[in-house]
Amino acid sequence: MSDQLDRDAAGALIVGFSGTTAPDELRRAVAAGLGGVILFTRNVADADQVAALTASLRAERPDLIIAIDHEGGEFSHLAPANPWPLASPRVLGDLDDVDLTRASARDAAATLASLGIDLMLAPSVDVNSNPANPIISTRSFGTTADVVSRHGVAFVEGVHEAGIAACPKHFPGHGDVAVDSHVGLPSVDRSIEEVNAVELAPFRATIAAGADVVMSAHIIFSAYDDQPATLSRRLLTGLLREELGFTGVITTDALEMQAITKTRSIEDAAVASIGAGADLAMIAVGSADPQALTARVVDAIGNGTLDAERVADAAARGRALAASLAQRTRQPGLDGAPIREVAARVVAGQNIPVLGSAPYVIDLTQGLHPAWNPYFSGLPEVFGRVAPGSDGVVLRGEHRLTDGDSPAGDAIKTAAAAAAGRPLVIAVQDAGRTPWMRDALTHLLEGHKDNVFVLCTGIPEDRALVPEGIRSATTSGRNVIVLEVVARALTQA
Repeated sequence: MSDQLDRDAAGALIVGFSGTTAPDELRRAVAAGLGGVILFTRNVADADQVAALTASLRAERPDLIIAIDHEGGEFSHLAPANPWPLASPRVLGDLDDVDLTRASARDAAATLASLGIDLMLAPSVDVNSNPANPIISTRSFGTTADVVSRHGVAFVEGVHEAGIAACPKHFPGHGDVAVDSHVGLPSVDRSIEEVNAVELAPFRATIAAGADVVMSAHIIFSAYDDQPATLSRRLLTGLLREELGFTGVITTDALEMQAITKTRSIEDAAVASIGAGADLAMIAVGSADPQALTARVVDAIGNGTLDAERVADAAARGRALAASLAQRTRQPGLDGAPIREVAARVVAGQNIPVLGSAPYVIDLTQGLHPAWNPYFSGLPEVFGRVAPGSDGVVLRGEHRLTDGDSPAGDAIKTAAAAAAGRPLVIAVQDAGRTPWMRDALTHLLEGHKDNVFVLCTGIPEDRALVPEGIRSATTSGRNVIVLEVVARALTQA
């Protein structure tokens, strides 16, 4: 096989790695033509370190694409390097000010640009039409195609104003699922007409706005194919390329997710996704081996599984994007004005009472996820910074109430006892899809009749679960700046 074939095979891959400096193996892969590198929390210590890391990678080859997931909300891979984390998409959609969404995206993307990151794997333009969705939640701008389309376009425009690339995801749409693709294979059984009206509308809009990259979903859309979109030529080439007219780079979501690897190896998935039309096969785990993956793609060409022209086309699209990015004007990191504006509007738009300076905070929240880490421990930490007399506890799924006398169930009862005689803040996150959380909320409210407040930190639909007469508010996400301003309002700190 030729050197060019090896470089093309490498150019169709984007990989993750472990550590805060680039391993020698990764540097050699970059020099040999690797298409891209994706950063995660494990690669971030502070701003100077990230800038030095990206500079060291580009010293191996200037046209490397460096990407990061950066959607906003509770999870921020850049938290140690960024004092102004991006608002959750849902709160931006709820405020419904496209200028504010554009400014928020521009501010976040300018921060990425200042650190040497040139591909923002956002926005999520999934329409969260199913409130039981276990994985999208406040990562979506809303529940309707109109809201998601308008704010998806504004977000892409803001990213472009900062001089880097935007990536709408997860094509054809991850909003109407009941299974998390990190742990299983979801299926959407809508008709083509329904998919066209709901799921595809935000992709059409963001593609028209100049989206540089589109990320595929590991979801079966049964009206189109019996294979997940990431591996479906009908969806990636037929629908996205030919019908929607997208000419940019198609990247897969991380191929190590169980939706894919329950039935095939990561290597086989990489080959199949490129064959289906993906230009970047993403292997995001820290143990990714770019040399071995490149060799697997080359072998697939040699045995006829992959067409050499398809691989060359994939690599060429990535190089074209890199060349385009090199010509764009970058903005420096800004000062966080958009997220401060979001926080101010969240508080101004709701009736938030003063509970007192030292409430007890019970944070009922979702379990930790294998794909990311929250950048703060929970609401007690946030309140503790704002009102030092407060304290509380974070309770996750393992603490659910039980019929017996298990220690897990006792955690909720212990928290209720600790709150006795004090102002109480109960936070819930997507309680509508979480039975243990609803039970805990009911138990806590029954035992604490006075001076109690419920803060809905997940999708705002949770507010319907709060009994009449109980004071409540929503934040539509768990951005720490927004939560700090709410905590100040509740405690008058």
